[in-house]
Amino acid sequence: MRALSPRRGDRGFTLIEMIVVLVVLALVSGIVLARGPLRSPALDLRACARGMAASLRLARADAIAADHDRTFSIDAAARDYGLRDGPRHALPAGVDIEGRTTPILFHPDGSASGGAVTLADGDRRIAVRVDWLTGQVAVVSPAS
Repeated sequence: MRALSPRRGDRGFTLIEMIVVLVVLALVSGIVLARGPLRSPALDLRACARGMAASLRLARADAIAADHDRTFSIDAAARDYGLRDGPRHALPAGVDIEGRTTPILFHPDGSASGGAVTLADGDRRIAVRVDWLTGQVAVVSPAS
């Protein structure tokens, strides 16, 4: 019985073939990387609204834990929001605050002064609302 041995042309890839494959991979990855990160204005708007809602919930929890009122302010001119005496969070580029914004006061019992903030990006709108009785924070579309 004769042993199976590879024929001379079936031993693998040549160096030229490997170089061609590496060049093609480098070109494709260069095109993908040059394009930059994929961004969606709608996702940026929703992420901003969720971030603001999280900051509002944290302010409420801080008021309850510290047993003192906490004031959450939104500054449309400076394009930021946060606790009046705490860290501030900047709005992403393209996201604007619509309407008049008044500070929201959270009380130690969990209630709040209530209010709503509408964030806009072009034609898209999303609202962050705080219930005055329970202090509950919700992210809703303005049509709701």
